[in-house]
Amino acid sequence: MVITKNSLENMILTANTERQAQIIGRACLALFNRQTESEQQINEAVINNLAGFCKQDAREGSITAKSFIKNKTLAEWQVEKWTKRDVRGTMRIAKYWRQLAAVSASRAVAA
Repeated sequence: MVITKNSLENMILTANTERQAQIIGRACLALFNRQTESEQQINEAVINNLAGFCKQDAREGSITAKSFIKNKTLAEWQVEKWTKRDVRGTMRIAKYWRQLAAVSASRAVAA
């Protein structure tokens, strides 16, 4: 499946609550894995390399990813944070659709 901003938003909107937590958790984990090791440790985006979370989302994104690793799911408030829309109407997690598409494509090639 090719990931686009719209397909990611639709996938989340049409999923049940448990599946939404899985989709967002896996997305945050994929972005977290693109952070540098030092960024992962301090929960911040220090290097402007267009990989992983932006500076504004790095702390919450890292904490969300670590929570997903530990609990295998997300709390309802975490899902709500990442599905909240910005002034343009885009879900917070959907702004990372290009990186998520790249991760998905690299996994498809590896399989």
